[in-house]
Order: sequence, then structure tokens, then C-alpha cells
Amino acid sequence: MERIAVVGPGLMGLGIAQVAAAAGLQVLLVGRDAAAAEAGHARLAAAIERQAARGRIDALAARALLGRVAPARGDAELAACDAAIESVPEDRALKLAVLARLEAALPAHALLATNTSGLPVSGLARVLARPGRFLGLHFFSPVERMKLVEVVRGDATDEATLRGALAFVRRLGQVPVAVRDGPGFFTSRVFAAYLDEALALVGEGVPPAAVDGAARELGRALGPLALLDDISLALNLQQIEQARADGLPPSRCRPLGAPVLAAMVAAGRAGRRQGGGFYDTGADGVRTPWPGLERLFAPAAAAADTLPQRLRWIESIEALRCLEEGVIGSADDADTASCLGLAYPRAEGGVLGWAERFGLASFVAQADALADRHGERFRPSAWLREQARGSAGLQRWRAASST
Repeated sequence: MERIAVVGPGLMGLGIAQVAAAAGLQVLLVGRDAAAAEAGHARLAAAIERQAARGRIDALAARALLGRVAPARGDAELAACDAAIESVPEDRALKLAVLARLEAALPAHALLATNTSGLPVSGLARVLARPGRFLGLHFFSPVERMKLVEVVRGDATDEATLRGALAFVRRLGQVPVAVRDGPGFFTSRVFAAYLDEALALVGEGVPPAAVDGAARELGRALGPLALLDDISLALNLQQIEQARADGLPPSRCRPLGAPVLAAMVAAGRAGRRQGGGFYDTGADGVRTPWPGLERLFAPAAAAADTLPQRLRWIESIEALRCLEEGVIGSADDADTASCLGLAYPRAEGGVLGWAERFGLASFVAQADALADRHGERFRPSAWLREQARGSAGLQRWRAASST
């Protein structure tokens, strides 16, 4: 691949364009029309100039990089591209329309990818005449600093397309992890379990500062509730509503976190950029707990030692389920994805590496105790119990890494 198109000149699309140009590729920046592409190119130039001013990128390299990115004047220019990455907002109807438009303009050999954090790739492929050449490339924000890319194989994606996509991501200087298509893939699914456990604690009356403090004890730089504020509570709720509209099983519609998110959004606390969420944030960046929270969720005492345990165990339990179900094919990939994509503490070795070092037998015993006290979501599966009875840990699943 020498020339690629990045479609959707928003935050993610511009980040993808930057890393592709930095890797020496010629990049065609595509918007809904020529004016949108020009405006996106101007935003990219401004962003790169800011990075150069802060010393994150050499000034000469910045100029060379920008010289490899051109705004598209029309879809006819797509005929010269070897690949196109769609990165428009997470709206299924919009993505379907854009993907059909791209396939019609691209040459038959071109790879077509969607940058989505959770929309099933196989469902998006239904509008395509060549679904074998289509897959998901889930980049993380900010793209120029977050190295992980989930490479999502749809039901119709052929083997050559998967191999080509893995090689392409490595050429960008990113780290690819192959995952199977399904709601949330690997990272979004594990992350949702972690966030929802934090939301459940709030619903039980635990103060946000205690929840986030427990996460920092585990080595996280930012607690899950502060992170939800930054991401947007309203966006998380919208994703849940989309999952329900798609007819996903209730267990995949975040039943633990949905009631808390709905109550917060209804109270006008949609997130940091919408006036505040679990915290109010001052001009100096200091967060203080929102005093109105106690009106929504009656305060209750919680054993301090169970807070970090619940947050840590639920992540590993969900990651182990993904390994059992074949959502991710390698325990090494799961550890790589958790550290690079979910800010899991690298010193712990990753979400599954930690569980192995803790000891799977002890992990299962404590998971059972958590299930008895807090719910069946912590209950180990028969498969996990079988792994815990052996002495090899997850060694069998550490031989097929994407990386």
C-alpha cells in the first residue's frame, strides 16, 4: 500500500491520517464534499503545528508529513488508492452509506476498513459487494500517541485481507491485535465491564472519590468515574440505547451501568464538556465531587478493601470470558491490548498476566466469594475452573499472538 484514503476528517480521522503520513504513505483526506476535506486538512495542519511547537514532532518532519496529505476534490480520486479507512461518527446508517459510496469508487483490489469501537463489522458488510476485502480497524485516541489497533475480522473477511491489514498496521508503527467480530470486540467489552462496576458502586451509594481512589490504588492514573466524565456520560448512554435498538441480548446492553448513567443524564449531568458529571471541574482542572449526587444515590458505607478488588476482578473475569469465547485468540494479545488500549498498569503484566501471577486457583476462589456477595457477573465459568485446576495457567493461549 502506497496511497490510502482516510474518510471523515474528525478527531480520529485526522489522527489516522497523521500516523499514515508519518509512516511515509500518501494520504487522501476525504470529507462529505471538497469543502469539508479542505477544512479537515486545515485542522490537521494546525494540530501538527501545535505538536511541533510543543516539541512532540520535529519541524522539518512536520512539513514533510503535511506534504503527504492532500484533501480530496471528489470521489474519482479514490480510484488511485490501495485502501480506505472510514472514520465517520458511530451512526450505523451513516457508516453504511459511506461504505457503499467508498466501495463504488475504490479499485477492486483495495482494502476497505471501518474505524469503529463497537459496531459489528459483519453487519456493516451487508451493503458491500466485496465483503471479503472489508474489516474493522479500531484505533484509539489520540491516535498519534495510542499505539494499539484492534484488527476486527468480520464473518466474510478473507484471510489475505486479515494478513494485509495486520502488516499495514505494523507499517504505521502501531501494534495490531486481531479480534473476532462481536459487540464491543475485546477492549470495549472489557472496558465496559470495568466502567460498569464503578457505576454500580455509585448506585450502591459509594462516593465517587472512593471509587476513583480505589482505581488509583491499582495503578490507574485516572479513575473510571473521572474518565467517564471526560468521555461523556451521555455518549455512553447513547451507545447502550443503540445496543438495545440493535436487539442485542440484555446482558450486552450494560444493565449494571445503564440505570446510573440514565439518572445522571436526566439530572443534567451528561459529562465534563456538558457542564459536569460525577465531578465539577474548576478552571484550574481540579475536580470536586458533585454535591447533588447524594440526592440520586443514598450514601452507604462500603468495605474499603472490596472496592479495588471488585474493579480488578471484573476486568480479568471479562477478559477471560473473551479468551474462552475466542473473541481474542491469545492471552498475550489480551495483555497487550489491556496495557496499550485500556491503561492497565504495565507493571502488572496485563489483565490476564496479573490473574496468572495471582494464581488462577486463588483467583477463582475469590471470584466465587465476590459472586456470592455482589452478583453472578463474578462467577467463574466451568472453563475457567478447569484452567485453574491445572498448573500451566494460560500457557496454551500464549503461542498465537498477533504481534
